[in-house]
Amino acid sequence: MKIYNKTKSNLISEAKLADTFISRTCGLMFKKVLKEDRGLLIKYNPRLKSRTIHCFFMRFTIDLIFIDGNKRVIDLKTLQPWRIYTPRGMPSWVLEVNEGVIEEKNVELGDVLEF
Repeated sequence: MKIYNKTKSNLISEAKLADTFISRTCGLMFKKVLKEDRGLLIKYNPRLKSRTIHCFFMRFTIDLIFIDGNKRVIDLKTLQPWRIYTPRGMPSWVLEVNEGVIEEKNVELGDVLEF
């Protein structure tokens, strides 16, 4: 699926959807690379109270774009392998993309995305 920034009128990434227990749990673990202009859109389980993200077993740094239920960007983070991060707020989604995409695509807090 394509992830657009409606606020900036640009394409952020094409992303695979991770909305099952297995796809959310595995994420990008053990992958050697993430192809350019590709990402993983993870749908949080609404029953879980924790929104913590980890990069265990990852081989590369990623940018994280946290998105609320209204598809508004509520937090941004660059995370290196073997690190943990808890986002601000209660995101409904997180888009994992290659390091540098946030800056390159000028993604900012408050931007509204479309997917």
